[in-house]
Amino acid sequence: MKKISLALVALIAFVSVTTAQTYKRIFYKDLTIETSDIKIVVNGAVSTPAGLKFRLHIFNKTNKYIVYKPSESVFKIGGKNYNPDEKWMIIRPNDDESQTIDLKGPDYMTTDKFDVVMSGLYTFSTDVKSVNTPDFKLPPAQNDIKAGGFNISLVKNKKTTARTDATFTANYVGDKIGVFEPNKVAMKMADGKEYANYHSDKKPIVFAKGQTADFPVAWKDVPSTSGDMQKDEMTIIWRDAFKEITPDKMLPQTLTIMFDQETTQAKNK
Repeated sequence: MKKISLALVALIAFVSVTTAQTYKRIFYKDLTIETSDIKIVVNGAVSTPAGLKFRLHIFNKTNKYIVYKPSESVFKIGGKNYNPDEKWMIIRPNDDESQTIDLKGPDYMTTDKFDVVMSGLYTFSTDVKSVNTPDFKLPPAQNDIKAGGFNISLVKNKKTTARTDATFTANYVGDKIGVFEPNKVAMKMADGKEYANYHSDKKPIVFAKGQTADFPVAWKDVPSTSGDMQKDEMTIIWRDAFKEITPDKMLPQTLTIMFDQETTQAKNK
């Protein structure tokens, strides 16, 4: 009886592969897996002569950040292993993000199913010690400063009595996760009084290694008793705005994506 069952399983697998090979486009069933920390949804998976791709949707159920590095995952297709070359996904606490994963190559066409071992999942909190960042004068004495693995440059600035705006660019060259938090930035006037960044409500910027991003800072309606922003020197105090964080590795999740014969037949008519 056991031999018959094994033979039947083998026959079904052979028929499935043979059936899949008859189509120009092969479609797969959507899949959802969920733990206490994360939900992963795969949909729209399709294999064509150009390669294999699907939409990956990650839901962060924690109060920390989740980072997914696709290149650390392994796609097991037809007895071979492949690593996708896609940008990092950064999912904010209790939020979600989606991205298309696209593997190029004609040898993915004939598979009736494939496994994705999702290594490269990490979590981190921004509640850590910051890197030392030198104060910045406006008008600037210099345009460039360095803070840990960050190279920071002033792009433009405009000082008026009513409002001061400045835009910076930061390039992260460190080996960890870089974070910039706008709500940590303050400005000190000549009388020593400090004022919060007008853009303090903006979300933190999270940097992968080599990533560059622009960010604005601004101040408006500073009391005249503290000075005139157009004429007086101002000092940007970064405090805990820039951080480098070593993330904690999460357990890998294994996804098995199965051939969807009904959809494949319908889509190939």
